[in-house]
Amino acid sequence: MQSEQINELADALAKAQSEMNNAPLNKTNPHFKSKYADLASIRDAVIPALSKHGLALMQYTVNTDAGLALRTRLAHSSGQWIEGEYPLPVVLDKPQAMGSALTYAKRYGMATMVGISADEDDDANAAQGATKPEKQAPPSPAQKKAGEIADTLKGAASLEQIDAIWAENQKHIDALPPSWLKRLEDLKFACIGELTPTAAE
Repeated sequence: MQSEQINELADALAKAQSEMNNAPLNKTNPHFKSKYADLASIRDAVIPALSKHGLALMQYTVNTDAGLALRTRLAHSSGQWIEGEYPLPVVLDKPQAMGSALTYAKRYGMATMVGISADEDDDANAAQGATKPEKQAPPSPAQKKAGEIADTLKGAASLEQIDAIWAENQKHIDALPPSWLKRLEDLKFACIGELTPTAAE
């Protein structure tokens, strides 16, 4: 979504981006074993350049037809703006999980809005393999196990079952490569979202 005109915003953003660097990867995900930039690191990487060129970045939660979402808006001193939304699961009885999901959304919303990288990227290797399927290695036992865990998560009927499935398979989850772990964690959040009421309900 955006204002009717964004020419001045786009010009200011282009200037700000020329002065930005990717956020330092200062954290390691204990499950994925991959590095990423935390929210403070991303903010330090982008806010000074944005402010210098009359740009402000705002993030806040909103209720949508699909449920709760984080809205990230980039506004220019001219009044022009662009914004995007990231869906959030509502876990009313698990505030820590809710907080983690919100922080995750803030990180990706902020980095995506200004076009910087904030975590490790292994997609190049995956894409290279996809162009030559005959040379792809067969799925490892750990990856096969990930598929089994995914199927079990999809069949979970409660948040407690999701937690139990995750705990029971923690050693298998820890052994997965980063790309498979990310898919499994995304699926877990999706399953939590389906089993929890939205803020509008």
